[in-house]
Amino acid sequence: MRSGAALPCEIRSNDAAPSTSRGAIAISFVVLAGLTTVEIVRQGAFYKLDAFVVMVVALGLAMVGVIGADRRSRRVAGAIAALSVWWFVTAVIHGSTPSFLPLGPSMVGFFGSFLVVRRVDAAHREGAGEVVATIGSGAAAIGLVACAMRWYPYAMPSQNLWRLATTLTYSDAAGLLVGISLLIALGLNPSKRLVRLDVSLCAAGLIATQSRGAVLAVLVGGALVPLGALKSARWPLLSGLAAGLVLVGTSSGSPRQPIAGMAVVALVGAGVAVRPSTRIRHATRGRALALIGATVALGAVVAVALHTPLQRRVELASTGDRVAEWHAALDQWRSSFWVGVGPDKVLRLGPTHGTYAFFAHNEFLQIAAGAGIAGVLLVVLAVGTIASTARRFDTLSSCAAGAVVAFAVAGAFDFDWHLAALGLLGGWVAGLACPPVGSAICDDGANRGVTTARRYGRGQDP
Repeated sequence: MRSGAALPCEIRSNDAAPSTSRGAIAISFVVLAGLTTVEIVRQGAFYKLDAFVVMVVALGLAMVGVIGADRRSRRVAGAIAALSVWWFVTAVIHGSTPSFLPLGPSMVGFFGSFLVVRRVDAAHREGAGEVVATIGSGAAAIGLVACAMRWYPYAMPSQNLWRLATTLTYSDAAGLLVGISLLIALGLNPSKRLVRLDVSLCAAGLIATQSRGAVLAVLVGGALVPLGALKSARWPLLSGLAAGLVLVGTSSGSPRQPIAGMAVVALVGAGVAVRPSTRIRHATRGRALALIGATVALGAVVAVALHTPLQRRVELASTGDRVAEWHAALDQWRSSFWVGVGPDKVLRLGPTHGTYAFFAHNEFLQIAAGAGIAGVLLVVLAVGTIASTARRFDTLSSCAAGAVVAFAVAGAFDFDWHLAALGLLGGWVAGLACPPVGSAICDDGANRGVTTARRYGRGQDP
């Protein structure tokens, strides 16, 4: 994912073909936003009927979005479409056509939403980002209330810990949803109260999922977030993290935790109430010592409060189960190296970790086992085309690039891509990580990023 800086002020065109009308793109965008929202509510479109609906609608959106798309967009869509077609072919040749669902529709949803979001013009890109951030924060709000009040299935008991699950009803997938939304929210204008609310709720939701894979994915993707964006959103971000820790600390046991719920509301509200400031305060020795002391004290309190949930998550036997599933997926791949064994075949495990598993909890290995080396090469092609198309030309595109990285990293730890609604969301953020189709991209785009950063009171360079 390259920065825009190269030759001074070299104007590049995206080689766009004749485009569809703005009205058609606007309608497609509204349909995409509605589809994504509805299917996140409906458990992420994991089940076959909803996955099929996502596939049909996404194909229609792709047909609209591909008209006028630039060559890079068509390459991305073509690579992912080729992967989905091969996934379908392997299902047919192995006599299990229905097994194309739900991962196949998730792939279709990705390139369909990508093509639509790429067509959003520069003036409305931030609005598209706000849609993603608000969808995630809305889901997080539902899950936060559910964690405090023990409402199943929006919060799920696991290892005697109540973990945020949102309407997806699966904590690890919920972690990816709110994590991607958090990264996008960090790329928006923090002077808006709604954006600060999105940041705080998504940060709290990410912690409350207690999903190690999702947290790791967000940390890796967060490396692409400009430091200025983190500084501008520091108060809602910190308040959200604190709210999430409150829920983690009270997640053990079955009684409801209304006081924890009120603390979450207070912390989130406090983070939203503080407007970002561009004034730089110089730290004195006394202020620095007070800050160090407060940090140490807070760390001690957190360590005591979170001892039980952290111990249970670190000592979790699922780590060994995941390794066993990965080995089983590799065995499947070795048994049919070239074309795979077909989509989502049951994995046979040893007696130590149970007798079988439905998913490898690693989408790359899942595709390798099901589609063979051809599927692996198509995944590599898809990743390469996305990376070559993305440009970090402003704060939002940098944060969106981080969200794309988080989407990829999370796929290595769970079967999140099997939720077609998350496939749609992946297409959203990939589209936002690329410059708008038809725009003239100046290779000193870093300068324009500085202008945007200054307007929002952020750092100097994305």
